[in-house]
Amino acid sequence: MARRTKEDTEKTYHALLDAATAIFIEQGVSNTTLNEIAKAAGMTRGAVYWHFENKDAVIKALWEHNAGVETGKFIAALSKLPTEEPLNYFTSQLKMILKRAFTDPKLNQSMRIINSCKEFTERESELQLFLRRRRESIYDAFYTAIASLQKIGAINPNLETGFVTNGLWVYITGLLETQLEMEKIGIGSQYEDHIDLLIKAFKQA
Repeated sequence: MARRTKEDTEKTYHALLDAATAIFIEQGVSNTTLNEIAKAAGMTRGAVYWHFENKDAVIKALWEHNAGVETGKFIAALSKLPTEEPLNYFTSQLKMILKRAFTDPKLNQSMRIINSCKEFTERESELQLFLRRRRESIYDAFYTAIASLQKIGAINPNLETGFVTNGLWVYITGLLETQLEMEKIGIGSQYEDHIDLLIKAFKQA
């Protein structure tokens, strides 16, 4: 019985996340209430509050179950640069994470929702702090991998590591955010060439 209860709880949890994703995409996070999420999932208000204290908790859960999983794999991959053709491996990982974000429906939707939650205020909310720290962990993985590539001469060691990291970070996140916000301009079919171009520039600079 206990096992069934746990399974039912997990089923409810994921059903609420699916409902939240659909309604956030349809009408936006700020225009959605927890009551509407409950209604969309065919559940009671109490069921929502059992799992999520507020909408910020829903956003955090969307990160952890979608973007967080993929970025965790990405960070792990960057920490294990192979001895043979490490730059090609690094480049392939950049392309892979973007491809997943562009083509995996659940990941794409969660990234759209998370991207819409950005706020630029003097006082950082708990959600903003949560998301910023996750982004910083990805940035740190970039920095460490680039430093390793510079040590072996795969990327020009005369360039300051922070300069290269910042350039790649702005470029990659720019490609991602542009595709999420302006899909019709075609970044999704060009990103691999864009990445190759930038890597080549840092390699030869």
